[in-house]
Amino acid sequence: MPEYQLHIAIALAIAGATSLGIFVFSGPQKKNDALPTFVEGTESLSRDPFDVTTPEDFVDGTPINEQQFWTKMRLRKLFMATLLAITLAIQTVSLGWAIMDEDKLNIAVYSLQVAFALYTLVIATFAVNQTYLHHAHAIIHLSALTFLAAILLTTTAILPSKPMPVFSILGYDSAPLALWYTAYALYVICMAVAVTTPRGPPLHFPSEKIYSDKTLMQVTSHYDDNVCGVINVSVLDYLLFSYTTKVVMLGNNSESLEIGDLPIVPADMRATTIFARMRAAMRRWKLRIGAWRPRPGSGIELGYRLLRVNSGMMVVVIALAAICAVLFYVPAYFLKRVVQYLEIDSARDFRGWGFVFCAALFASHATTQILTGQLWGLSTTNLQVRLRLQLNSILFAKTLVRKDVASSSGTVPGADATPANGTASDTATPNAEADKKKDKKGDEDDFSSKAQIMTLMTTDVDRVSEFAWHLFTIVDAPIEIAIGTLFLYSLLGVSCFFGLAVTCLFLPMNHFAGKVVVGAQDNLMKARDERVALMNEILGGIRMLKFMAWERSFEARVLKVRERELKYQRLNYIIEVLWNAIWNGSPILVTLVSFWHFTVVRKQLLTPSVAFTSISVFNEMKFALNALPETLINMLQCAVSLRRIEKYLHGAEVSPVPPLDAQPQQIALVSATITWPQDRTRGTSAAPSVASTPRHKFVLVDVTLDFPLGELSLICGKLGSGKSLLLLALLGEADLLSGQMICPRSPPDTIASFAGVIPPPDEWIVKGVCAYVPQSAWLRNASIKENILFDLPYVEERYQKVLEACALLSDLEILEDGDESEIGERGVNLSGGQKARVSLARAVYSRASILFLDDVLSAVDAHTAHHLYHQCLKGELMQGRTLILVSHHVQLCAPGAKYIVALDNGRVQYTGDYENFRGSGVLNTLVQSGATDPADEKEEPAVDKVEDIIEVSGEKSASRESAGETSETSSTVAPTPAESETKPVKKAPRKLVEEEKRAVGRISKDIWTTYLKACGGVGYWSVFILALALAALSPVLENGWLRIWSGSYENTSVSHPASYYIGIYAMITTIGLVLSTLRWFVLYQGGIHASIALYKRLLEGVLFANIRFHDTVSRGRLLNRFGKDFEGIDSSLPDNFGRSVFYAVSVLTTFVTISVVGGPLFIVAAIIFGFLYYSVGKVYGQTSRDMRRLDSVTRSPLYSIYGETIAGVTVLRAFGASSKFLRDMLRCADTNSNPYYWMWGVNRWLSARFNLLSSAVIGITAFVAVLSPKIDAAMAGFALAFATSLLGDLLFLVRRFVGLEQSMVAVERVKEFSELPREPPEFIEPRPPASWPTSGAIKCENLVIRYAPDLPNVLHNLNFEIQPGEKVGVLGRTGSGKSTLALSFFRFVEPTEGRILVDGLDISKIGLTDLRSRLTIIPQDPTILSGTLRSTLDVFGEYQDAEIYEALRRVHLIPAGEVSEESEGVNANAFRNLDSPVSEAGENFSTGEKQLLCMARAILKRSKVLLMDEATASVDYATDELISKTIRHEFAESTILTIAHRLRTVIDYDRVMLLDQGRIVEFDKPATLLSNPNTKFYALCKATGKQEFAVLKRMAGV
Repeated sequence: MPEYQLHIAIALAIAGATSLGIFVFSGPQKKNDALPTFVEGTESLSRDPFDVTTPEDFVDGTPINEQQFWTKMRLRKLFMATLLAITLAIQTVSLGWAIMDEDKLNIAVYSLQVAFALYTLVIATFAVNQTYLHHAHAIIHLSALTFLAAILLTTTAILPSKPMPVFSILGYDSAPLALWYTAYALYVICMAVAVTTPRGPPLHFPSEKIYSDKTLMQVTSHYDDNVCGVINVSVLDYLLFSYTTKVVMLGNNSESLEIGDLPIVPADMRATTIFARMRAAMRRWKLRIGAWRPRPGSGIELGYRLLRVNSGMMVVVIALAAICAVLFYVPAYFLKRVVQYLEIDSARDFRGWGFVFCAALFASHATTQILTGQLWGLSTTNLQVRLRLQLNSILFAKTLVRKDVASSSGTVPGADATPANGTASDTATPNAEADKKKDKKGDEDDFSSKAQIMTLMTTDVDRVSEFAWHLFTIVDAPIEIAIGTLFLYSLLGVSCFFGLAVTCLFLPMNHFAGKVVVGAQDNLMKARDERVALMNEILGGIRMLKFMAWERSFEARVLKVRERELKYQRLNYIIEVLWNAIWNGSPILVTLVSFWHFTVVRKQLLTPSVAFTSISVFNEMKFALNALPETLINMLQCAVSLRRIEKYLHGAEVSPVPPLDAQPQQIALVSATITWPQDRTRGTSAAPSVASTPRHKFVLVDVTLDFPLGELSLICGKLGSGKSLLLLALLGEADLLSGQMICPRSPPDTIASFAGVIPPPDEWIVKGVCAYVPQSAWLRNASIKENILFDLPYVEERYQKVLEACALLSDLEILEDGDESEIGERGVNLSGGQKARVSLARAVYSRASILFLDDVLSAVDAHTAHHLYHQCLKGELMQGRTLILVSHHVQLCAPGAKYIVALDNGRVQYTGDYENFRGSGVLNTLVQSGATDPADEKEEPAVDKVEDIIEVSGEKSASRESAGETSETSSTVAPTPAESETKPVKKAPRKLVEEEKRAVGRISKDIWTTYLKACGGVGYWSVFILALALAALSPVLENGWLRIWSGSYENTSVSHPASYYIGIYAMITTIGLVLSTLRWFVLYQGGIHASIALYKRLLEGVLFANIRFHDTVSRGRLLNRFGKDFEGIDSSLPDNFGRSVFYAVSVLTTFVTISVVGGPLFIVAAIIFGFLYYSVGKVYGQTSRDMRRLDSVTRSPLYSIYGETIAGVTVLRAFGASSKFLRDMLRCADTNSNPYYWMWGVNRWLSARFNLLSSAVIGITAFVAVLSPKIDAAMAGFALAFATSLLGDLLFLVRRFVGLEQSMVAVERVKEFSELPREPPEFIEPRPPASWPTSGAIKCENLVIRYAPDLPNVLHNLNFEIQPGEKVGVLGRTGSGKSTLALSFFRFVEPTEGRILVDGLDISKIGLTDLRSRLTIIPQDPTILSGTLRSTLDVFGEYQDAEIYEALRRVHLIPAGEVSEESEGVNANAFRNLDSPVSEAGENFSTGEKQLLCMARAILKRSKVLLMDEATASVDYATDELISKTIRHEFAESTILTIAHRLRTVIDYDRVMLLDQGRIVEFDKPATLLSNPNTKFYALCKATGKQEFAVLKRMAGV
């Protein structure tokens, strides 16, 4: 019987006892269905509105075929129990034998064996009828115990009976061997059954609970067990990640994977449950150590909470890390034993021992790798995905309640604003300096721009979640270093300490380098933030850039920032390379010093077993020593991100909303002073007061109002008088500095609570719920219908009434897909009026009883305004609802208003009813001159439908029937009679924003060539290849020299002093180090070169793409290309590329050297293994690439929902849609984290398989060395050293190569957008004369325009001529082609037939830059860029300040007479100071002010041809009138085309043109048309009301 039986028996007994202990302590497990409840104290009384979890979120899934499954399991468990019973019987017999022999030792051995067998049998018997958790636990315990027994018995079974030359052995002999071997065999079989028994049935989870319908429509493969197998697979499958095989195979077999094809992650990895736990953690855990508390915003507390909420997982990771660290050197130990054996037994007399060591070498390798695999699996997949979801979800939830400081603060990222703590820079107090300093610090964390908030949710969160990787390094590196040192001591004695002392010298260098890296990284991030923010703005204002022909100059601006960014990137690379050189140098130095001391000072012999083993240990320690500083750097970066995130989480919030029944139903303000919201958390004073409000902030002073419920109230006032601020204050969005305010608000879960419930019509309106229509419409990227319903149930009758009331029916007829038409991002494909009406319809349809409407009438023409007012605001849908309306249409709205508030520069001028309002002088300042008494409007027969006036009655029925084809500015086509009889056929709606494309399959060759060419030319690549080849030879020379040196002790004929060997070794290694550093420099040089080239190409491609592209591609997607994809190309692509190439070369040299050493046998083995590796790698590559693509594609919707929420947070809060959006965001987050989870799963799957293969390679290499006497110890050491390095290199090669392919996906996506169809050329020779256009004569000949070849014509054969200096008004209802006509002058749409001549030149023959820079347009939605007032008006610094002030005066933004600054008091005019900050997209100005700024810009430009598209729609009437005068005066010489809704604007023009459905219906002098009652123009004017009609007639001079 084999020896060591007592040791084994004791070990088994201990294992049994441990297992029993675990069973006792873990106690009865409760099933994981119960919801965790974490609410304490008062909070438990009211439901948390942000708690969006439902009970099924906590369930993993429902079992499939439960009965069958458990029946099968019962049989398996019975079989195991039977085997264990037989084992018990055998052990009992053996015990009896021992007792008969009175052999004390064996009695002890067998008693323990019997106890162990009995214990396992008990577990197995109990398990037979257990299910679920109990079953899983039993299986795990059985697997562990039987595995232990089998492994220990195997070990003793293979130990040779002959002693090794150095051992003595305890012998015992008693029971027959046959019994022992039978028991051993039974244990092995039992283990095989146990480890392959599943721990639970396959589960199914309804995927519609997690994914959106769009995702589900793309699913290609359906299977029932769609929940990730990690919860229920057998122990073996769990260890080898076999539950991922399904995914790998799916990816390999299908053309391309879709999200819905991937299995669903278990409950504890889903966004909803993770969010619920994180939210509870944020409330529950506060960090206090004694009296000390961390400073808010330092990131410490957030870090602590993350640790607490993930504590279970962290403990497991840390424990595993410790075990792995201990096991790390076991293979090295057995390597030493193998080589030692070959040294002692060169004749191979005791081969048995050699084989034992070979087996041990293989087993130790395999075990270490499997455990490391588990460690990586936990930290990369579970922990990382969890951290990402936790942070993203709480950040999102915070955004939903955070004060919307971003849009009101005027600071520009990067620009120096007045300190936000209240000391404006011109009143310098002694504190001001300190404040300035403080502000510099605060500035970088001030989330004033929306792009910065995006960076937080993307980059910073990723940064923190990647910390999961570095967590275990903190644990295992120190342990590894300690064990390694002991091991080295046993090899080299004292010499090792001399070597290690050298490493300590490197530590201060690391510290220094670490600081530099963090600095460079910070600068890089700042530059990147700035570039992304600039791109964001450019893409937002792309239409304006094109109108102005500014693409080139903005391209230069971006490239300048980009250059700075790459400067830091290059610095980063240089530091990294030098750092790596130091690191790779340190083990070389350590080895040298140690060997030198060992051989020269202590005069020892360096034998192969010592030399090769110590080198392998030094290399292992290199990883550990290496990892620590890297981890520290990552921890520093992570700390920076945590600080930023926590700072954001500490931002000011809007006050929480009590439930509806607890709110007062009154809307009133009592002497309230209100200002735009600010984040006062950093201020000195805690309570907001007027004093701490900076001077340039606008304040509404001493407002006392009481709005009547259930009635219409009107808020009016000049431009910039604080009307919108008043509305926001009522919504709870502004800061109340003093006084009181009462107003009900919608609780955050209002919309969520209405979902799916259709109430009876009389209960539709819910008391106290609000709705809000902002001035610039906020629309989601969804269909029109979805935008109107806003997640409420669809009620046909109500919906139709709403469309009718909001005058949307005619627009929907024009749009091809009706209300299913998709709205592009920010509503790009709707006209301004349509956007406003859809936004209004959303509020009208809602169940709100209080509606806040901010200037809804300004974007629509006179008829539509009339219709909206009478049919909608005063219509039946508004019966009993409280309406608070801000409007410039005082004449239209005032008579019907119950309560009127007039504001002027932040003060209340008038409150009261209409009668007194008419009497007060306020009215006259707000309306145009000549309007005396609007009362006679009432006698006018109300015009029923806007269209009635314009449409010819014959056409009317026809166009009703046919759904006219659409174009972007949507115009109807007059259908042929045949068409009009048929009912329209429903087509699938067109996608406007196309689905994001992702390429399928391998990365194509042209993408590789694109990248390689971008890196450099032939010269560059030849240098690269040379550097590579030289660097690859150095390890071969090193190991070869070691072999000669360590072999020299046998061969005594040639004796050199030790210093000779050391000197040459030092020389070889140093040269190797220099060469390997050089190749990195060469590589990175190419990488930066490629980044420059590719970025420039993408930027040009996007800036010069035609406008249709920008309308159909969402901004998030473009930013994704410019942001995330380029971050990859800059920072990880060169790395992946270089390492792939280096590993490949390394693997090649390894194979070659091993084959040279081992002869033909190795070559055969190499080919077989090579094939295996290749096939595994190929399968993996395909799937992994798909996962990466899916990860990229699913990121865009997540970014989009972030972007939409950040932009529309006020609207969301007003409607009470916060928790609904939170749930949507969690759905997007799940969709995004799923491919990420599986990407890592697939990665682990590969590693597990590769590592087992590599362990086999090493085992076989050792086995061959033991078999053939030809191989001496030095040779074997050489071969094994290479085989071990092969292990790592191969795995990393495949992983890096796949990483490289994934990074190439970014190049692929960038290339796709670099080759977009471009607009026509910028310049065409011969260029027009510099003075063109001199007079401004316009002539249109047979102009036919359509937006795309497959769309119908929008303009049909227009012919007209405009004389130089003539002023022409263009009228027509929405979608009649007015804007299209304007666009055609700028060649945004090319004429299909016909041409436009300006001053006799055909504009299609002129280069675009020439054309667009000479004409001016003032567009409907004003776009201004952030910066200062000066940079906005005068982008390229071409004008004097005086000219700019003059222009501002002309548009009446500054009063004409000089008023001294001081006299204005509180609300100083921001336009006086040209350095006033302009925030992102000009959000700190009202829409009207922005339109005036655009006008001022046009005045500065002074072109001969001016087009105005609704240029003053958002301006009050009085100002509008002043501006009309300005235009007539300023542009007396120029030709003007004005598209207008307000008839007053164009009534005194030279001629008016009436368009209908793309044709000119009337074109004549206003007077001529007005004298003929049959004209459409007459009808239009008449519809404005008797009073206004009289005025119009008078103005036209009729």
